[in-house]
Amino acid sequence: MILSPAERDVALMLCRGLTDKEVAEKLFRSYHTVRTQRKAVYRKIGVTKDTELMAAMICEHKGIEFSIKALREKGVHLYDQSI
Repeated sequence: MILSPAERDVALMLCRGLTDKEVAEKLFRSYHTVRTQRKAVYRKIGVTKDTELMAAMICEHKGIEFSIKALREKGVHLYDQSI
């Protein structure tokens, strides 16, 4: 994953379950900046949800190739669709 240091900070905070507002407060950034960085992270990694982001970050940490597209093609979902 090629994330800027600022994007990586945001991604790690989102993986901890923080909201955009909480991330902005902790990192001393504006809410708008955090939203922009979240969108950039999602685009670069190819995810659409925080659960997918968490899976991608775990895979990167473990040195495992991550492909949300491959998971979706196999019918694997990273969240309960019934909720």
